[in-house]
Amino acid sequence: MTSLLVSIMLVVTQKLHGHLSFDSQFGVQKLHSAPTPRIGGIAVAMALGLGCVLLRGEAFDFWWMWAVAALPAFAAGLTEDLTKKVGVRMRLAATLLSGLLFCLLSGYGITQVDIPVADQILSVPLISVLFTAFAIGGIANASNIIDGVNGLASGTGMIILAAFALVAWLEGDLAMVSVCLLGLGSLLGFFLLNFPHGRLFLGDAGAYVTGLLLAAVAVALPARNPSLSPLIGLLALAYPVVETTISMHRRIVSDGASPGQADRLHLHSLIFRSRARQLAQAMGQPRLRSALTSVVLWSLSLLSCTLMVAGRDNSGLILLGLALVATVYVTIYRRVALLRPREPRERQVA
Repeated sequence: MTSLLVSIMLVVTQKLHGHLSFDSQFGVQKLHSAPTPRIGGIAVAMALGLGCVLLRGEAFDFWWMWAVAALPAFAAGLTEDLTKKVGVRMRLAATLLSGLLFCLLSGYGITQVDIPVADQILSVPLISVLFTAFAIGGIANASNIIDGVNGLASGTGMIILAAFALVAWLEGDLAMVSVCLLGLGSLLGFFLLNFPHGRLFLGDAGAYVTGLLLAAVAVALPARNPSLSPLIGLLALAYPVVETTISMHRRIVSDGASPGQADRLHLHSLIFRSRARQLAQAMGQPRLRSALTSVVLWSLSLLSCTLMVAGRDNSGLILLGLALVATVYVTIYRRVALLRPREPRERQVA
């Protein structure tokens, strides 16, 4: 309710703060047709902050350590949302710092991945901490990368948190169930204003907070429950991880560009300009192109999370599931890449 009410307030008062908060419709990755507030992260953060009064014991202890750790990334993201002047490197550094703070404050880290050589390397505390910080920061940025169409990042986050909550419940870890449900509810209130028509955007701050929460739970859940495979988080987060990995490969190898340079070749961008456009035209609802893109891509997270829950205690099955999700992603990407429009200056309508 907090998230929903704050989201409504941000939309209603947009004329007052729009000169700072509007996300311009112009840009290589922009798929909307009118300026829209991109400060939905404020609603999510306030909901997480006020909702913590419902947490008790270990759940509250986990929350406050995560909340303190998330401050650098949230601050950098919100500053970018309001000023559009925070560089990619600065924001990346902020997310990595948040990942490092979470490791140091909570004591949770990635100490094994059930691969002998890697486990020996990760047994060195310093390497484990640095690797965990890098992984958490990477997921935060991956969440930002998929935040390109209405409901995709927040919907994906809710699906993953629901799956983590189910696994935690099956393991009897009620503290993590509480944390996951708090995060899910905080995203849901915003989601109702973002999907399907995009009246409010998550922004960098919201995307980073979402990614950091997903990553923190992905690290803590197997650490707290040794019967789980340490790779469950990687499979649950397979869609944003694969999207980010392939995007970096495409930019560096294929285009010779910086891995942080924006482009219009993400999977959601291609589906928006091909399959989603066809579906929207067939329905007579061109404004639903953005929402339809998210509906299509949620299937990847539903697949990865279903496989994660089913194979949660078997690293071999988890790796097979990861390979399957990656294969499905690449297959879809290749198909829609062949359908992308040739007109580079096409105007998009979200």
